[in-house]
Amino acid sequence: MLVKHLMTPDPISISADSSAAEAGDLMGEKKIRHLLVMEEGKLQGLLTRSSLGRALPGRGTGLTRFEYNYLTANTPIRDVMIPDPLLCSEDMPAEEAARIMNENRISSLVVLENDYPVGIITDTDIFEAMLELLGARRNGIRVTAHLENKPGELAKLSQVMAQAGGNITAIGAWEIDAATTGALMKVENISAKKVREALESAGGIKLADLRDLSYKG
Repeated sequence: MLVKHLMTPDPISISADSSAAEAGDLMGEKKIRHLLVMEEGKLQGLLTRSSLGRALPGRGTGLTRFEYNYLTANTPIRDVMIPDPLLCSEDMPAEEAARIMNENRISSLVVLENDYPVGIITDTDIFEAMLELLGARRNGIRVTAHLENKPGELAKLSQVMAQAGGNITAIGAWEIDAATTGALMKVENISAKKVREALESAGGIKLADLRDLSYKG
């Protein structure tokens, strides 16, 4: 899965001379949290709902409604935007984009191709991808197992499920410690009882958690 599979293409933009009030209205109208700041076809910065909120006083700061409206109407975007947003390419792996956002504690990356912004990928896009990869919206049996951290163990788990008649619709793995790998599977066409029996018969696989989520639509 690459950035281009998750990003929002052709993101909405605003000029650097527009006001904070205009930006807030546009975000509200389009129900978005990010705006590209563009001038003459070139990226100048990024405006997020968070950066806009941090730059402006809240309504509870003692300002009258008139004063607040005047301030937001006369604050240009160039004064509150993020001037050098972090960038990525369409062909960057999604997990690399997620790592960059996580390490920099940011909510988005601007997707640039040939020096022109073609999209934006956000933490919400990454979250949606995680739901898809883990089969969160699919019926089935959710299996969590602890495996020895050595070649062939994940394949063994998959083979056990297949031989028992289960259809694996999602799978993931992570390191628990140097000796142990965690594995998560969503399996269809099989009962929780049969999954448990198959794993117990196989041996060498520690069942950590087993849940029937077949009731989910």
